[in-house]
Amino acid sequence: MSKFVDFIINLCKWPVAIALLVYLPAFIQSYQYFNFHNIKFYAMAGGALFYLVTIFVAGYDTCASMQIISHELTHTVFAYLTFHNAGRIRVNPDGSGGSVAIRGSGNWIITLAPYFFPLFAAIYMLILPGILIMASGHWLVYSVLGYFVAYYWATVLSQVHAEQTDIIKEGYIFSGIIIVCLNIPVTGILFAFTNKSWAGVEQYLQIIQKLTVKNIEWVSDLIEPYIQ
Repeated sequence: MSKFVDFIINLCKWPVAIALLVYLPAFIQSYQYFNFHNIKFYAMAGGALFYLVTIFVAGYDTCASMQIISHELTHTVFAYLTFHNAGRIRVNPDGSGGSVAIRGSGNWIITLAPYFFPLFAAIYMLILPGILIMASGHWLVYSVLGYFVAYYWATVLSQVHAEQTDIIKEGYIFSGIIIVCLNIPVTGILFAFTNKSWAGVEQYLQIIQKLTVKNIEWVSDLIEPYIQ
């Protein structure tokens, strides 16, 4: 089963990259629809700031080790989601990186998932509606989400570099397209969730789709005189 899934995913590798480039203008334009001046976003920003403080208090090496664990856990989750078995996670003693044994040839989603999927934030988003009920919708719960968002971005920024083996494996151009083009809407989803929970995420995705259609129509109208 895993071989068939890998074949399909890897077959769609460049079509997905091209589709993301088509959607990229809409991803960027979608940010204008957010209202960041409310208590939820302030709480989210406060949680993100608190994470930056922990880097100085706990020490960079400790935070880097936790980021490596998060990185390898994300590999593991997507390995299981694409029907692979994964072994024990290993963190290098010098904190230079880590590894996880994945059976099978694998696919680009497993390889690049840590660079576009905020694992801890996603888990928190799944349980947050229940937490909000127990906490009577208190705005402080959004600061925890902000903490996880900052954790994710700190992990991505520290691990995206020219010597990164995952990026080398999938190629600089393809990896760059996936990492850049997916992180914009993924962060947008986090913002939309902060604003209106899952209903906000649905609205945000609808906005992206409408903007993309509008952009395609605009390009078509622009080039139509030249192809007649």
